[in-house]
Amino acid sequence: MLPRKSTLLVLALCTLHQASFYWPVSATLTGRPVRNRISRERGNILKNLTGTQEYENHIVTSRLDASEPVRMMYRGIREVYNRLLGPTGMRDEGVSLQARVPPNVPFPCDVRGYRSATPPTSVHRLRPGDFDVVAALGDSLTSATGANSRQFWELLIDNRGLSWCIGGQGTWRTHLTLPNILKEFNPRLFGYSFADSYNVHLPSQFNVAEIIATTSDMPYNAASLVERMKADPRVNWKQHWKLLTLMIGGNDFCSDVCYQTNATEWINRDQEKYLLTTLYYLKKVMPRTLVNLVPSPLINLSFSIDKVQAPLTCQFVRPIECSCLYGPKYSGNRNLYRQLERRFVKIMERVSHRPEFHSDDFTVVYQPFYRDASIFHRRDGKPDLSIMAIDCVHLSQKGHAVSANGLWNNMLEPARHKTTVLRELFEEFRCPTPQNPYIKTYYNS
Repeated sequence: MLPRKSTLLVLALCTLHQASFYWPVSATLTGRPVRNRISRERGNILKNLTGTQEYENHIVTSRLDASEPVRMMYRGIREVYNRLLGPTGMRDEGVSLQARVPPNVPFPCDVRGYRSATPPTSVHRLRPGDFDVVAALGDSLTSATGANSRQFWELLIDNRGLSWCIGGQGTWRTHLTLPNILKEFNPRLFGYSFADSYNVHLPSQFNVAEIIATTSDMPYNAASLVERMKADPRVNWKQHWKLLTLMIGGNDFCSDVCYQTNATEWINRDQEKYLLTTLYYLKKVMPRTLVNLVPSPLINLSFSIDKVQAPLTCQFVRPIECSCLYGPKYSGNRNLYRQLERRFVKIMERVSHRPEFHSDDFTVVYQPFYRDASIFHRRDGKPDLSIMAIDCVHLSQKGHAVSANGLWNNMLEPARHKTTVLRELFEEFRCPTPQNPYIKTYYNS
């Protein structure tokens, strides 16, 4: 048991973790002109709390960055918290870590010949080694929040170096991630996160994912990413091939939909709008880019865990971190929220097929390995929660490795024949071949 003071501190931090992004108010949108209307970029936090302002685009909760003092206080608390707990991402033992691959076991694929002699001129002729830069947009599942947590007070630490699609800590033998796979084909790859860090820290590099992020945050985050990449002297903006992974949507239904006015009526429409805005922007400003568009596994994994006996830590933390599904006030609507989430998954796939997002210079590929994700069951039939962090909301380091395996396989699988479930680590690990050397897109499948 934690001492009473420590318990209270953790509860306060968890509450700030939620409240710093969400301030419920009673104001509703009327459609009439409002002088004090607030958006993510402007507003007074005290007026927001008293409900004296209305909100743009149906957003009736004040974002953290609407108030500079609150943002700085929040960052300061996270900095102190991170330094007190230390580098949890450096742990190298535990049931929720992948089994280390011995040095005498070779990499599963032959890497020779899978970087083009000269950079390709078409995104549809990219070999795994042709990517020079990796980047990511998303939420806490992409920032690897709590991936190496052993106690629930460690859940605010972002183990970004372990992230499935953008982490580059260690090697594939110790931490299977997409960059650690790609580094075998191109050791000069850069942009991946290499240590525990928050969004604003240097080790995060081109991982701008942030906790509690929703689909509505993606246009802003995409602009931040582009600004960061353009400021980096290593990036040859017009020549380097870039791999960007975008996974979003879990928080929309886990911790946002239940706080918005009539959200069930408009959330899918707005999600599609923000997703399109983000992709149009990236298509316009980011040349030589392949975008992996990935549905979030958060809701599916949560529902699969509901079918087994979740540990006590999960029962304590989930109502805080995922209040729309597990909070006592809103959990009665969880099946409705799941239906809306399933609809958004279909929206993501439909958006990825839009012809304007496909050219020689840019393409979007829907990678559905998370679509039907669920926890594993061991051979004895008992559930294995080792892919989940201690809160049963985030992924463990092993879960990130399993996810990297799934994404890598999807990237080499043709359209309409992609795996839609998570599999045990290294159960299947696809490789390019001389007959099929290219990363699969809709135009070369």
